[in-house]
Amino acid sequence: MGSIDIFASTSNFIISLISLIILGITLIIVSQGKLAVKKPLLYIYIGLVLEFITVGINYQTNVLYQQGAEINTWVFLELALLLIAMLFFVIASLRIITNTLPEGIIVGSLGCIGGAAIFYFVFIMPNSYMVLDMQQIFTLTSFLLLSIAFASKIHHHHNGGYMGGMLSCGLLSLILVLRLLGFGYEYDLLNNWYISPLFYNVMAVVFIAINADSLAIALDKSRSEITKYNLRIEEIIKSSPFPIIISRLSDDKIILANNNAVKLFGIDINELDRYHLKDFFADPESRLQLNERLESEKEVQDFEVLVRTYEGDSPFWLLTSATTIDYNYDVVLYAAFQDITSRKNREVLLKNQATRDPLTSLYNRRYFEDEVNKRIAAARNNNGTYCILMTDVDLFKRVNDTYGHKTGDKVLIELASACERALRDKDIVARYGGEEFVIYLDNVDIEDAHIVAERLRQTISSLKVPSDDGRIVTFSISIGISSSQVSDNIDTLIKTADEALYKAKQNGRNRVELFLPDDLKNFNPDANNMHKSEAATRHPIFEKEGAEEISLLDGVAEKHIEGSPSEINHQPPRPQNNPPVSAPQNHQNPQNHNNNGQQ
Repeated sequence: MGSIDIFASTSNFIISLISLIILGITLIIVSQGKLAVKKPLLYIYIGLVLEFITVGINYQTNVLYQQGAEINTWVFLELALLLIAMLFFVIASLRIITNTLPEGIIVGSLGCIGGAAIFYFVFIMPNSYMVLDMQQIFTLTSFLLLSIAFASKIHHHHNGGYMGGMLSCGLLSLILVLRLLGFGYEYDLLNNWYISPLFYNVMAVVFIAINADSLAIALDKSRSEITKYNLRIEEIIKSSPFPIIISRLSDDKIILANNNAVKLFGIDINELDRYHLKDFFADPESRLQLNERLESEKEVQDFEVLVRTYEGDSPFWLLTSATTIDYNYDVVLYAAFQDITSRKNREVLLKNQATRDPLTSLYNRRYFEDEVNKRIAAARNNNGTYCILMTDVDLFKRVNDTYGHKTGDKVLIELASACERALRDKDIVARYGGEEFVIYLDNVDIEDAHIVAERLRQTISSLKVPSDDGRIVTFSISIGISSSQVSDNIDTLIKTADEALYKAKQNGRNRVELFLPDDLKNFNPDANNMHKSEAATRHPIFEKEGAEEISLLDGVAEKHIEGSPSEINHQPPRPQNNPPVSAPQNHQNPQNHNNNGQQ
Protein backbone atom coordinates (compact mmCIF):
# COMPACT_ATOMS: atom_id res chain seq x y z
CA MET A 1 0.00 0.00 0.00
CA GLY A 2 2.70 2.49 1.02
CA SER A 3 5.21 4.28 -1.19
CA ILE A 4 8.91 4.46 -0.42
CA ASP A 5 8.50 8.24 -0.81
CA ILE A 6 7.27 8.17 2.80
CA PHE A 7 10.83 7.53 3.95
CA ALA A 8 12.45 9.70 1.32
CA SER A 9 11.29 12.86 3.10
CA THR A 10 11.34 13.63 6.81
CA SER A 11 8.05 15.53 6.64
CA ASN A 12 6.41 12.65 4.77
CA PHE A 13 7.64 10.20 7.39
CA ILE A 14 6.47 12.36 10.34
CA ILE A 15 3.01 12.88 8.86
CA SER A 16 2.60 9.17 8.14
CA LEU A 17 3.88 8.17 11.60
CA ILE A 18 1.59 10.64 13.36
CA SER A 19 -1.39 9.33 11.37
CA LEU A 20 -0.50 5.77 12.37
CA ILE A 21 -0.19 6.83 16.02
CA ILE A 22 -3.57 8.59 15.87
CA LEU A 23 -5.08 5.35 14.59
CA GLY A 24 -3.51 3.49 17.52
CA ILE A 25 -4.88 6.01 20.05
CA THR A 26 -8.30 5.69 18.46
CA LEU A 27 -8.09 1.91 18.82
CA ILE A 28 -7.23 2.24 22.52
CA ILE A 29 -10.17 4.58 23.10
CA VAL A 30 -12.77 2.45 21.36
CA SER A 31 -11.42 -0.69 23.03
CA GLN A 32 -12.41 0.66 26.47
CA GLY A 33 -16.03 -0.27 25.88
CA LYS A 34 -17.70 -3.58 25.18
CA LEU A 35 -16.78 -3.60 21.49
CA ALA A 36 -17.74 -6.83 19.76
CA VAL A 37 -14.94 -6.56 17.11
CA LYS A 38 -12.24 -5.35 19.49
CA LYS A 39 -9.69 -8.05 18.55
CA PRO A 40 -10.30 -7.85 14.76
CA LEU A 41 -9.59 -4.11 14.87
CA LEU A 42 -6.42 -4.79 16.87
CA TYR A 43 -5.28 -7.31 14.25
CA ILE A 44 -5.96 -4.74 11.50
CA TYR A 45 -3.81 -2.20 13.31
CA ILE A 46 -0.98 -4.71 13.81
CA GLY A 47 -1.15 -5.55 10.07
CA LEU A 48 -0.95 -1.85 9.16
CA VAL A 49 2.05 -1.32 11.47
CA LEU A 50 3.84 -4.30 9.89
CA GLU A 51 2.96 -3.03 6.41
CA PHE A 52 4.39 0.41 7.36
CA ILE A 53 7.62 -1.27 8.51
CA THR A 54 7.91 -3.16 5.23
CA VAL A 55 7.77 0.14 3.34
CA GLY A 56 10.77 1.27 5.36
CA ILE A 57 12.59 -1.99 4.66
CA ASN A 58 11.76 -1.61 0.96
CA TYR A 59 13.28 1.88 1.03
CA GLN A 60 16.44 0.52 2.72
CA THR A 61 16.63 -2.34 0.17
CA ASN A 62 16.58 0.13 -2.71
CA VAL A 63 19.38 2.11 -1.09
CA LEU A 64 21.51 -1.03 -0.68
CA TYR A 65 20.70 -2.17 -4.19
CA GLN A 66 21.93 1.14 -5.62
CA GLN A 67 25.12 0.69 -3.59
CA GLY A 68 25.60 -2.81 -5.07
CA ALA A 69 25.20 -4.64 -1.73
CA GLU A 70 23.59 -8.03 -1.21
CA ILE A 71 19.83 -7.51 -0.71
CA ASN A 72 18.40 -11.07 -0.64
CA THR A 73 18.11 -11.10 3.13
CA TRP A 74 16.39 -7.69 3.18
CA VAL A 75 13.98 -8.78 0.47
CA PHE A 76 13.18 -11.97 2.36
CA LEU A 77 12.57 -9.98 5.58
CA GLU A 78 10.33 -7.55 3.73
CA LEU A 79 8.21 -10.31 2.15
CA ALA A 80 8.06 -12.27 5.41
CA LEU A 81 6.69 -9.23 7.26
CA LEU A 82 4.21 -8.60 4.44
CA LEU A 83 3.09 -12.22 4.71
CA ILE A 84 2.67 -11.90 8.49
CA ALA A 85 0.74 -8.64 8.01
CA MET A 86 -1.48 -10.38 5.48
CA LEU A 87 -2.12 -13.23 7.95
CA PHE A 88 -3.24 -10.68 10.61
CA PHE A 89 -5.59 -9.16 8.06
CA VAL A 90 -6.93 -12.64 7.23
CA ILE A 91 -7.57 -13.40 10.90
CA ALA A 92 -9.31 -10.03 11.35
CA SER A 93 -11.46 -10.61 8.25
CA LEU A 94 -12.48 -14.11 9.34
CA ARG A 95 -13.43 -12.91 12.83
CA ILE A 96 -15.46 -10.02 11.45
CA ILE A 97 -17.33 -12.38 9.12
CA THR A 98 -17.81 -15.30 11.56
CA ASN A 99 -16.16 -17.12 14.39
CA THR A 100 -17.08 -20.55 13.07
CA LEU A 101 -14.44 -20.88 10.33
CA PRO A 102 -11.28 -22.84 11.22
CA GLU A 103 -8.99 -19.82 11.12
CA GLY A 104 -6.05 -21.82 12.45
CA ILE A 105 -6.06 -24.17 9.49
CA ILE A 106 -6.59 -21.34 6.99
CA VAL A 107 -3.88 -19.11 8.42
CA GLY A 108 -1.48 -22.01 8.84
CA SER A 109 -1.97 -23.12 5.25
CA LEU A 110 -1.53 -19.62 3.84
CA GLY A 111 1.54 -19.08 5.99
CA CYS A 112 3.19 -22.29 4.85
CA ILE A 113 2.43 -21.67 1.17
CA GLY A 114 3.49 -18.02 1.31
CA GLY A 115 6.64 -18.74 3.31
CA ALA A 116 7.69 -21.50 0.88
CA ALA A 117 7.07 -19.22 -2.13
CA ILE A 118 9.11 -16.42 -0.55
CA PHE A 119 12.01 -18.70 0.24
CA TYR A 120 11.90 -20.27 -3.24
CA PHE A 121 11.84 -17.03 -5.28
CA VAL A 122 14.36 -15.23 -3.05
CA PHE A 123 17.01 -17.84 -2.35
CA ILE A 124 16.50 -20.90 -4.61
CA MET A 125 15.40 -19.30 -7.87
CA PRO A 126 15.66 -15.54 -7.42
CA ASN A 127 13.06 -13.79 -9.53
CA SER A 128 12.67 -10.02 -9.13
CA TYR A 129 9.38 -9.95 -11.02
CA MET A 130 7.85 -12.59 -8.73
CA VAL A 131 9.14 -10.66 -5.72
CA LEU A 132 7.46 -7.45 -6.94
CA ASP A 133 4.26 -9.35 -7.70
CA MET A 134 4.24 -11.00 -4.25
CA GLN A 135 4.70 -7.59 -2.60
CA GLN A 136 1.58 -6.31 -4.28
CA ILE A 137 -0.41 -9.56 -4.10
CA PHE A 138 0.07 -9.89 -0.31
CA THR A 139 -1.09 -6.29 0.22
CA LEU A 140 -3.93 -6.59 -2.29
CA THR A 141 -5.17 -9.83 -0.70
CA SER A 142 -5.15 -8.20 2.74
CA PHE A 143 -7.31 -5.20 1.88
CA LEU A 144 -9.55 -7.13 -0.48
CA LEU A 145 -10.39 -9.55 2.37
CA LEU A 146 -11.02 -6.63 4.72
CA SER A 147 -13.36 -5.05 2.19
CA ILE A 148 -15.31 -8.32 1.93
CA ALA A 149 -15.41 -8.68 5.73
CA PHE A 150 -16.80 -5.16 6.23
CA ALA A 151 -19.31 -5.75 3.43
CA SER A 152 -20.65 -8.82 5.27
CA LYS A 153 -21.88 -6.56 8.11
CA ILE A 154 -23.65 -3.84 6.15
CA HIS A 155 -26.99 -5.70 6.42
CA HIS A 156 -27.22 -4.62 10.08
CA HIS A 157 -29.46 -1.72 11.04
CA HIS A 158 -26.45 0.22 12.36
CA ASN A 159 -23.79 -0.16 9.63
CA GLY A 160 -22.14 3.23 9.14
CA GLY A 161 -18.73 2.07 10.36
CA TYR A 162 -18.77 -1.14 8.35
CA MET A 163 -19.94 0.74 5.27
CA GLY A 164 -17.04 3.17 5.63
CA GLY A 165 -14.57 0.31 6.12
CA MET A 166 -15.88 -1.48 3.04
CA LEU A 167 -15.61 1.63 0.85
CA SER A 168 -12.15 2.66 2.06
CA CYS A 169 -10.70 -0.88 1.81
CA GLY A 170 -12.46 -1.41 -1.52
CA LEU A 171 -11.05 1.81 -2.97
CA LEU A 172 -7.57 0.93 -1.74
CA SER A 173 -7.92 -2.55 -3.27
CA LEU A 174 -8.84 -0.93 -6.58
CA ILE A 175 -5.71 1.24 -6.44
CA LEU A 176 -3.59 -1.82 -5.71
CA VAL A 177 -5.17 -3.70 -8.64
CA LEU A 178 -4.39 -0.80 -10.96
CA ARG A 179 -0.85 -0.74 -9.63
CA LEU A 180 -0.53 -4.46 -10.26
CA LEU A 181 -1.76 -3.96 -13.84
CA GLY A 182 0.69 -1.08 -14.40
CA PHE A 183 -1.82 1.78 -14.73
CA GLY A 184 -0.96 5.33 -13.68
CA TYR A 185 2.77 5.04 -13.42
CA GLU A 186 3.35 7.67 -16.13
CA TYR A 187 1.70 10.25 -13.85
CA ASP A 188 2.51 8.50 -10.56
CA LEU A 189 -1.10 9.06 -9.45
CA LEU A 190 -1.42 5.70 -7.74
CA ASN A 191 1.96 5.65 -6.05
CA ASN A 192 1.90 8.86 -4.05
CA TRP A 193 3.16 8.78 -0.43
CA TYR A 194 0.04 10.41 1.08
CA ILE A 195 -2.16 7.36 0.34
CA SER A 196 -0.94 5.60 3.52
CA PRO A 197 -1.52 8.47 6.06
CA LEU A 198 -4.82 9.26 4.39
CA PHE A 199 -5.92 5.66 4.78
CA TYR A 200 -4.81 5.63 8.43
CA ASN A 201 -6.95 8.67 9.20
CA VAL A 202 -9.92 7.22 7.33
CA MET A 203 -9.56 3.98 9.29
CA ALA A 204 -9.50 5.98 12.56
CA VAL A 205 -12.90 7.39 11.60
CA VAL A 206 -14.04 3.89 10.64
CA PHE A 207 -12.97 2.54 14.05
CA ILE A 208 -14.96 5.25 15.81
CA ALA A 209 -18.00 4.60 13.61
CA ILE A 210 -17.78 0.85 14.24
CA ASN A 211 -17.66 1.52 17.98
CA ALA A 212 -20.73 3.76 17.68
CA ASP A 213 -22.50 1.06 15.68
CA SER A 214 -21.60 -1.50 18.31
CA LEU A 215 -22.96 0.72 21.08
CA ALA A 216 -26.14 1.32 19.12
CA ILE A 217 -26.59 -2.41 18.57
CA ALA A 218 -26.00 -3.06 22.26
CA LEU A 219 -28.50 -0.34 23.12
CA ASP A 220 -31.07 -1.87 20.80
CA LYS A 221 -30.47 -5.23 22.42
CA SER A 222 -30.87 -3.72 25.88
CA ARG A 223 -34.06 -1.99 24.81
CA SER A 224 -35.37 -5.25 23.43
CA GLU A 225 -34.53 -7.02 26.68
CA ILE A 226 -36.11 -4.21 28.69
CA THR A 227 -39.22 -4.39 26.54
CA LYS A 228 -39.43 -8.15 27.11
CA TYR A 229 -38.81 -7.61 30.81
CA ASN A 230 -41.55 -4.97 30.98
CA LEU A 231 -43.94 -7.24 29.13
CA ARG A 232 -43.22 -10.02 31.62
CA ILE A 233 -43.84 -7.60 34.48
CA GLU A 234 -47.09 -6.45 32.92
CA GLU A 235 -48.24 -10.04 32.49
CA ILE A 236 -47.36 -10.84 36.09
CA ILE A 237 -49.15 -7.72 37.29
CA LYS A 238 -52.26 -8.36 35.22
CA SER A 239 -52.52 -11.98 36.35
CA SER A 240 -51.86 -11.18 40.01
CA PRO A 241 -54.78 -11.78 42.39
CA PHE A 242 -53.66 -8.75 44.40
CA PRO A 243 -54.08 -5.10 43.39
CA ILE A 244 -50.74 -3.82 42.04
CA ILE A 245 -49.71 -0.29 41.08
CA ILE A 246 -46.48 0.96 39.50
CA SER A 247 -45.71 4.67 39.96
CA ARG A 248 -42.68 6.77 39.04
CA LEU A 249 -40.53 7.82 41.96
CA SER A 250 -39.68 11.14 40.33
CA ASP A 251 -43.22 12.57 40.12
CA ASP A 252 -45.35 9.85 41.82
CA LYS A 253 -47.48 9.41 38.67
CA ILE A 254 -49.14 6.02 38.22
CA ILE A 255 -47.96 4.39 34.99
CA LEU A 256 -49.43 0.90 35.41
CA ALA A 257 -52.30 -0.61 37.40
CA ASN A 258 -53.87 -4.04 37.08
CA ASN A 259 -57.62 -4.66 36.97
CA ASN A 260 -57.86 -5.37 40.70
CA ALA A 261 -56.18 -2.05 41.50
CA VAL A 262 -58.45 -0.21 39.06
CA LYS A 263 -61.52 -1.61 40.81
CA LEU A 264 -60.13 -1.06 44.31
CA PHE A 265 -59.16 2.59 43.86
CA GLY A 266 -61.78 3.62 41.29
CA ILE A 267 -59.23 4.45 38.58
CA ASP A 268 -60.17 5.32 35.02
CA ILE A 269 -57.76 3.15 33.03
CA ASN A 270 -58.05 5.45 29.99
CA GLU A 271 -56.74 8.45 31.96
CA LEU A 272 -54.07 6.72 34.00
CA ASP A 273 -51.50 9.51 33.67
CA ARG A 274 -53.61 11.98 35.66
CA TYR A 275 -53.39 9.94 38.86
CA HIS A 276 -50.71 10.14 41.54
CA LEU A 277 -50.22 7.44 44.16
CA LYS A 278 -50.32 9.99 46.97
CA ASP A 279 -53.90 10.89 45.93
CA PHE A 280 -55.11 7.61 47.40
CA PHE A 281 -53.51 7.95 50.85
CA ALA A 282 -56.08 9.10 53.40
CA ASP A 283 -53.21 10.14 55.69
CA PRO A 284 -50.40 12.01 53.84
CA GLU A 285 -48.07 11.28 56.75
CA SER A 286 -48.20 7.55 56.01
CA ARG A 287 -46.99 8.25 52.44
CA LEU A 288 -43.95 10.05 53.84
CA GLN A 289 -43.30 7.18 56.25
CA LEU A 290 -43.42 4.71 53.36
CA ASN A 291 -40.90 6.80 51.40
CA GLU A 292 -38.58 7.02 54.40
CA ARG A 293 -38.65 3.26 54.91
CA LEU A 294 -37.99 2.67 51.22
CA GLU A 295 -34.96 4.96 51.33
CA SER A 296 -33.48 3.08 54.29
CA GLU A 297 -34.62 -0.49 53.61
CA LYS A 298 -35.12 -0.53 49.77
CA GLU A 299 -38.04 -2.91 50.31
CA VAL A 300 -41.03 -2.64 52.64
CA GLN A 301 -43.21 -5.54 53.70
CA ASP A 302 -46.62 -5.48 55.42
CA PHE A 303 -46.99 -1.71 55.78
CA GLU A 304 -50.50 -0.78 56.92
CA VAL A 305 -52.02 2.28 55.24
CA LEU A 306 -55.40 3.95 55.36
CA VAL A 307 -56.47 4.73 51.78
CA ARG A 308 -59.45 6.00 49.86
CA THR A 309 -60.77 5.94 46.32
CA TYR A 310 -60.08 8.84 43.96
CA GLU A 311 -63.57 10.22 44.53
CA GLY A 312 -62.87 10.43 48.27
CA ASP A 313 -65.21 7.73 49.57
CA SER A 314 -64.94 6.28 53.06
CA PRO A 315 -61.34 5.28 53.83
CA PHE A 316 -60.35 1.64 54.15
CA TRP A 317 -57.26 -0.26 55.29
CA LEU A 318 -54.72 -1.95 53.02
CA LEU A 319 -51.62 -3.99 53.74
CA THR A 320 -48.85 -2.78 51.40
CA SER A 321 -45.62 -4.38 50.22
CA ALA A 322 -43.44 -2.09 48.11
CA THR A 323 -40.04 -2.03 46.44
CA THR A 324 -38.19 -0.01 43.81
CA ILE A 325 -37.47 -1.54 40.40
CA ASP A 326 -36.27 -0.50 36.95
CA TYR A 327 -39.19 -0.29 34.58
CA ASN A 328 -39.42 1.26 31.12
CA TYR A 329 -36.10 3.15 31.48
CA ASP A 330 -37.11 4.65 34.81
CA VAL A 331 -36.93 3.90 38.53
CA VAL A 332 -40.44 3.12 39.79
CA LEU A 333 -42.27 2.06 42.92
CA TYR A 334 -43.81 -1.41 42.69
CA ALA A 335 -46.60 -1.65 45.28
CA ALA A 336 -48.90 -4.61 45.98
CA PHE A 337 -51.94 -4.25 48.22
CA GLN A 338 -54.19 -6.49 50.28
CA ASP A 339 -57.50 -5.36 51.71
CA ILE A 340 -57.41 -5.78 55.51
CA THR A 341 -60.40 -3.60 56.35
CA SER A 342 -62.30 -6.48 57.96
CA ARG A 343 -59.25 -7.42 60.02
CA LYS A 344 -58.76 -3.84 61.18
CA ASN A 345 -62.43 -3.64 62.06
CA ARG A 346 -62.04 -6.76 64.18
CA GLU A 347 -58.99 -5.24 65.84
CA VAL A 348 -60.92 -2.06 66.58
CA LEU A 349 -63.80 -4.13 67.90
CA LEU A 350 -61.49 -6.11 70.17
CA LYS A 351 -59.82 -2.94 71.35
CA ASN A 352 -63.20 -1.37 72.06
CA GLN A 353 -64.26 -4.47 73.94
CA ALA A 354 -61.14 -4.16 76.06
CA THR A 355 -61.46 -0.40 76.67
CA ARG A 356 -65.15 0.39 76.16
CA ASP A 357 -68.27 -0.24 78.15
CA PRO A 358 -70.56 -2.46 76.02
CA LEU A 359 -73.77 -0.64 77.00
CA THR A 360 -72.84 3.05 76.77
CA SER A 361 -69.74 2.77 74.53
CA LEU A 362 -67.91 4.99 76.99
CA TYR A 363 -64.45 4.08 78.21
CA ASN A 364 -64.38 1.53 80.99
CA ARG A 365 -62.82 1.87 84.42
CA ARG A 366 -59.49 0.24 83.52
CA TYR A 367 -58.87 2.49 80.53
CA PHE A 368 -59.89 5.57 82.48
CA GLU A 369 -57.46 4.90 85.32
CA ASP A 370 -54.58 4.06 82.96
CA GLU A 371 -55.11 7.09 80.73
CA VAL A 372 -55.71 9.53 83.57
CA ASN A 373 -52.52 8.33 85.26
CA LYS A 374 -50.63 9.36 82.10
CA ARG A 375 -52.45 12.70 81.96
CA ILE A 376 -51.67 13.41 85.62
CA ALA A 377 -47.99 12.59 85.07
CA ALA A 378 -47.87 15.02 82.13
CA ALA A 379 -49.71 17.70 84.10
CA ARG A 380 -47.31 17.22 87.02
CA ASN A 381 -44.36 17.99 84.75
CA ASN A 382 -46.09 21.07 83.32
CA ASN A 383 -47.67 22.32 86.56
CA GLY A 384 -51.08 21.76 85.02
CA THR A 385 -54.43 21.57 86.77
CA TYR A 386 -57.19 19.01 86.42
CA CYS A 387 -60.35 17.78 88.12
CA ILE A 388 -62.17 14.49 88.62
CA LEU A 389 -66.00 14.41 88.55
CA MET A 390 -67.91 11.46 89.96
CA THR A 391 -71.57 11.35 88.88
CA ASP A 392 -74.40 9.04 89.84
CA VAL A 393 -78.04 8.76 88.71
CA ASP A 394 -80.37 9.66 91.55
CA LEU A 395 -82.84 6.96 92.62
CA PHE A 396 -81.82 4.78 89.70
CA LYS A 397 -83.24 1.68 91.36
CA ARG A 398 -86.67 3.32 91.36
CA VAL A 399 -86.34 3.80 87.56
CA ASN A 400 -85.53 0.13 87.12
CA ASP A 401 -88.31 -1.01 89.42
CA THR A 402 -90.92 1.31 87.93
CA TYR A 403 -90.10 1.23 84.21
CA GLY A 404 -88.00 -1.88 83.79
CA HIS A 405 -84.32 -2.54 83.20
CA LYS A 406 -84.51 -1.78 79.47
CA THR A 407 -85.63 1.73 80.27
CA GLY A 408 -82.89 1.93 82.87
CA ASP A 409 -80.39 1.03 80.14
CA LYS A 410 -81.81 3.81 77.96
CA VAL A 411 -81.32 6.26 80.82
CA LEU A 412 -77.65 5.28 81.12
CA ILE A 413 -77.15 5.53 77.35
CA GLU A 414 -78.73 9.01 77.23
CA LEU A 415 -76.64 10.08 80.19
CA ALA A 416 -73.46 8.86 78.48
CA SER A 417 -74.38 10.63 75.24
CA ALA A 418 -75.15 13.89 77.05
CA CYS A 419 -71.79 13.77 78.86
CA GLU A 420 -69.88 13.26 75.61
CA ARG A 421 -71.72 16.13 73.91
CA ALA A 422 -71.15 18.50 76.82
CA LEU A 423 -67.42 17.82 77.25
CA ARG A 424 -64.36 18.64 75.17
CA ASP A 425 -62.51 16.10 73.04
CA LYS A 426 -59.52 16.15 75.37
CA ASP A 427 -61.70 15.33 78.41
CA ILE A 428 -62.35 11.72 79.34
CA VAL A 429 -65.66 10.28 80.47
CA ALA A 430 -66.03 6.65 81.55
CA ARG A 431 -68.57 4.37 83.11
CA TYR A 432 -67.10 3.50 86.46
CA GLY A 433 -69.69 0.93 87.48
CA GLY A 434 -73.47 0.54 87.54
CA GLU A 435 -75.01 3.99 87.16
CA GLU A 436 -71.83 5.71 88.30
CA PHE A 437 -69.76 7.73 85.79
CA VAL A 438 -66.38 9.39 86.21
CA ILE A 439 -65.05 12.37 84.24
CA TYR A 440 -61.56 13.81 83.89
CA LEU A 441 -61.37 17.50 83.01
CA ASP A 442 -58.00 18.56 81.68
CA ASN A 443 -56.43 21.97 82.37
CA VAL A 444 -59.25 23.35 84.55
CA ASP A 445 -59.37 24.46 88.18
CA ILE A 446 -62.06 23.49 90.63
CA GLU A 447 -64.09 26.67 90.05
CA ASP A 448 -64.35 26.03 86.31
CA ALA A 449 -65.06 22.37 86.99
CA HIS A 450 -67.94 23.44 89.25
CA ILE A 451 -69.41 25.50 86.40
CA VAL A 452 -69.08 22.57 83.98
CA ALA A 453 -70.67 20.20 86.50
CA GLU A 454 -73.63 22.54 87.09
CA ARG A 455 -74.25 22.87 83.37
CA LEU A 456 -74.06 19.11 82.97
CA ARG A 457 -76.46 18.57 85.88
CA GLN A 458 -78.97 20.98 84.39
CA THR A 459 -78.65 19.36 80.96
CA ILE A 460 -79.30 15.92 82.42
CA SER A 461 -82.33 17.17 84.38
CA SER A 462 -83.94 18.31 81.13
CA LEU A 463 -83.52 14.94 79.38
CA LYS A 464 -86.63 12.91 78.61
CA VAL A 465 -86.35 9.19 77.94
CA PRO A 466 -89.37 7.25 76.61
CA SER A 467 -90.09 3.95 78.37
CA ASP A 468 -91.22 0.80 76.59
CA ASP A 469 -94.83 1.50 77.50
CA GLY A 470 -94.74 5.06 76.17
CA ARG A 471 -94.25 6.93 79.42
CA ILE A 472 -91.71 9.73 79.70
CA VAL A 473 -88.92 9.22 82.19
CA THR A 474 -86.96 12.10 83.70
CA PHE A 475 -84.06 11.75 86.06
CA SER A 476 -81.35 13.71 87.76
CA ILE A 477 -77.74 13.18 88.77
CA SER A 478 -75.58 14.08 91.71
CA ILE A 479 -71.96 15.12 91.12
CA GLY A 480 -68.91 15.16 93.34
CA ILE A 481 -65.74 17.03 92.36
CA SER A 482 -62.13 16.65 93.44
CA SER A 483 -59.16 18.51 91.99
CA SER A 484 -55.39 18.54 91.63
CA GLN A 485 -55.33 20.77 94.71
CA VAL A 486 -56.35 17.74 96.73
CA SER A 487 -54.00 15.09 95.31
CA ASP A 488 -52.10 13.90 92.27
CA ASN A 489 -52.95 10.26 92.96
CA ILE A 490 -55.73 8.79 90.86
CA ASP A 491 -57.05 6.53 93.61
CA THR A 492 -57.23 9.39 96.11
CA LEU A 493 -58.87 11.68 93.57
CA ILE A 494 -61.57 9.11 92.79
CA LYS A 495 -62.20 8.41 96.49
CA THR A 496 -62.44 12.08 97.35
CA ALA A 497 -64.71 12.78 94.37
CA ASP A 498 -66.86 9.84 95.48
CA GLU A 499 -66.93 11.32 98.99
CA ALA A 500 -68.19 14.60 97.55
CA LEU A 501 -70.79 12.64 95.55
CA TYR A 502 -71.89 10.91 98.74
CA LYS A 503 -72.24 14.32 100.35
CA ALA A 504 -74.43 15.46 97.45
CA LYS A 505 -76.66 12.43 98.03
CA GLN A 506 -76.94 13.25 101.71
CA ASN A 507 -77.80 16.86 100.99
CA GLY A 508 -80.81 16.05 98.85
CA ARG A 509 -79.47 14.77 95.50
CA ASN A 510 -79.54 16.60 92.12
CA ARG A 511 -76.72 18.83 93.23
CA VAL A 512 -72.96 19.35 92.93
CA GLU A 513 -70.59 19.13 95.89
CA LEU A 514 -66.87 19.91 96.06
CA PHE A 515 -64.12 18.14 97.95
CA LEU A 516 -61.72 20.86 99.05
CA PRO A 517 -58.20 20.49 100.45
CA ASP A 518 -59.50 21.35 103.95
CA ASP A 519 -61.83 18.33 103.78
CA LEU A 520 -58.81 16.04 103.92
CA LYS A 521 -58.65 16.63 107.69
CA ASN A 522 -61.85 14.62 108.24
CA PHE A 523 -61.43 12.24 105.30
CA ASN A 524 -60.79 8.58 106.08
CA PRO A 525 -60.16 6.59 102.87
CA ASP A 526 -60.49 3.28 104.70
CA ALA A 527 -63.83 4.22 106.20
CA ASN A 528 -64.98 5.34 102.79
CA ASN A 529 -64.02 2.01 101.28
CA MET A 530 -65.72 0.15 104.08
CA HIS A 531 -68.86 2.13 103.47
CA LYS A 532 -68.79 1.46 99.74
CA SER A 533 -68.07 -2.18 100.32
CA GLU A 534 -70.90 -2.48 102.75
CA ALA A 535 -73.29 -0.69 100.48
CA ALA A 536 -72.24 -2.79 97.51
CA THR A 537 -72.92 -6.03 99.38
CA ARG A 538 -76.11 -5.05 101.17
CA HIS A 539 -79.22 -6.75 99.84
CA PRO A 540 -81.85 -4.41 98.28
CA ILE A 541 -84.39 -5.65 100.80
CA PHE A 542 -82.79 -3.40 103.40
CA GLU A 543 -82.87 -0.26 101.27
CA LYS A 544 -85.79 1.43 103.11
CA GLU A 545 -85.85 5.11 103.93
CA GLY A 546 -86.04 5.50 107.77
CA ALA A 547 -86.64 1.78 108.40
CA GLU A 548 -85.15 0.24 111.46
CA GLU A 549 -82.94 -2.78 111.18
CA ILE A 550 -84.98 -5.99 111.02
CA SER A 551 -84.13 -9.59 111.40
CA LEU A 552 -84.76 -12.38 108.97
CA LEU A 553 -86.26 -14.25 111.99
CA ASP A 554 -89.08 -11.74 112.39
CA GLY A 555 -92.36 -13.58 112.67
CA VAL A 556 -90.69 -16.84 113.47
CA ALA A 557 -90.64 -16.15 117.21
CA GLU A 558 -94.44 -15.88 117.38
CA LYS A 559 -94.81 -19.36 115.98
CA HIS A 560 -92.46 -20.70 118.61
CA ILE A 561 -93.75 -18.74 121.59
CA GLU A 562 -94.09 -21.94 123.44
CA GLY A 563 -90.48 -22.83 122.75
CA SER A 564 -87.55 -22.85 125.08
CA PRO A 565 -86.88 -19.73 127.13
CA SER A 566 -83.45 -19.41 125.69
CA GLU A 567 -84.84 -19.07 122.17
CA ILE A 568 -87.31 -16.44 123.30
CA ASN A 569 -84.84 -14.47 125.36
CA HIS A 570 -82.35 -14.34 122.52
CA GLN A 571 -84.76 -12.92 119.98
CA PRO A 572 -84.13 -9.24 119.28
CA PRO A 573 -87.03 -6.95 120.07
CA ARG A 574 -89.28 -6.59 117.04
CA PRO A 575 -89.75 -2.99 115.90
CA GLN A 576 -93.20 -1.58 116.00
CA ASN A 577 -95.06 -0.68 112.78
CA ASN A 578 -92.31 -2.19 110.65
CA PRO A 579 -93.48 -2.39 107.02
CA PRO A 580 -93.50 -5.78 105.36
CA VAL A 581 -90.46 -6.86 103.33
CA SER A 582 -92.27 -6.66 100.00
CA ALA A 583 -93.60 -3.15 100.54
CA PRO A 584 -92.59 -0.63 97.87
CA GLN A 585 -89.80 1.76 98.83
CA ASN A 586 -90.53 5.41 98.27
CA HIS A 587 -87.11 6.81 99.23
CA GLN A 588 -83.71 5.58 100.29
CA ASN A 589 -81.35 5.87 103.17
CA PRO A 590 -78.55 8.18 102.02
CA GLN A 591 -76.11 6.12 104.04
CA ASN A 592 -76.66 3.15 101.76
CA HIS A 593 -74.71 4.76 98.87
CA ASN A 594 -73.17 2.38 96.34
CA ASN A 595 -72.57 2.10 92.52
CA ASN A 596 -75.13 -0.66 91.98
CA GLY A 597 -78.27 1.41 91.77
CA GLN A 598 -79.08 1.39 95.51
CA GLN A 599 -79.17 5.17 96.18
